[in-house]
Amino acid sequence: MAIYHLSMKIISRSNGYSAVASAAYRSGSLMLDERTGLTHDYTRKSGVAEAVILT
Repeated sequence: MAIYHLSMKIISRSNGYSAVASAAYRSGSLMLDERTGLTHDYTRKSGVAEAVILT
């Protein structure tokens, strides 16, 4: 039987973190931050079996 695990973390812009960069890193994908215009590319990151982003 599979064991479910959920981990949540607050990502605060005031502390210098970006929700888009964090989501791209965790999902191993390419994302564009429309607010800053920066592209976050983590497509070469290995070890991501499956990624689902809920909005």
